[in-house]
Amino acid sequence: ALVACSFGFRCPASSGLRARHGSMAVPGYEVAGFVETIMQMVPIAVASAIGMGACLVATRALFPTVAKESHDALAPSRRFFVSQCVVSGLHALVSGPAGTAVLQQLLFSDPPAYAACPAQPNLATVAAPPLAVWTCGFTCGYFVYDSIVMLVYPEFTRAELGNPALMYGHHLISLLVWPYCIASGRAVVFVSFFLFTELTNIGQALFLVLNKGKMLPSLETPVGLVWALSFLGCRIVTIPWLLKAFAEAVVTSDCGMAPFDRALGALTVPLPILLNVYWFALIARKAMRIVAGSKPPPKEAKAE
Repeated sequence: ALVACSFGFRCPASSGLRARHGSMAVPGYEVAGFVETIMQMVPIAVASAIGMGACLVATRALFPTVAKESHDALAPSRRFFVSQCVVSGLHALVSGPAGTAVLQQLLFSDPPAYAACPAQPNLATVAAPPLAVWTCGFTCGYFVYDSIVMLVYPEFTRAELGNPALMYGHHLISLLVWPYCIASGRAVVFVSFFLFTELTNIGQALFLVLNKGKMLPSLETPVGLVWALSFLGCRIVTIPWLLKAFAEAVVTSDCGMAPFDRALGALTVPLPILLNVYWFALIARKAMRIVAGSKPPPKEAKAE
């Protein structure tokens, strides 16, 4: 539906959010206050702990056990990177489908909650369903885990990822903004959309495990192409809908949001869009190399 909307068809943002339950459709719905926001942080924190624990188990047990021969044959830095890809893929297998379910719940479930701003609730002010709370927390747990691992293993991180500043920035902003939005009932639709896009990380993780782990080379090209197509469909083709929703909820109307919340949305919602365009350019370049059967140019030797 979001893809169709991007090409000018009927958009969920224009036709109305759908309520999770009847109480959300009551006129005059108010977003969560300070106490309610703090209380809502508790399940997010619990889910974060679960996410971190799952990541630790996957890193220590899954890759070394399931693919021991490939694991042992890799250099330490590459072994580290492939293990992180396994964790990323498992996280995406949870967060991607759950985020999709949350987005569908908010946009298309019955009964309808509102027509458009300034009616309440709306794109900017709608309470997070319980699944959104737990999915956000689980994803934040993964972000915390990934950040800690990059800090603990800086040499491996630089060897495989280069400068990790972009990833640190991505994780930190998400950790600061997403729990606040989910807990307070502000811009939940946008956070849910970004959780939905975690679907594409399933293909990314699988491709990188095959590519960097030197496993099942015959599957590398088809998996890589499916990943590129999924990224295009989930993160690029839907940009017009996301921008339209962003304009309706944040830019052209306050939709019941406080000035601080509008400023926060104006600063943070466009960032993932820019990152997705940048990342897709890299993916497209990689895909063209795969199709052409060529390899990237060798890196210049460092000056001694």
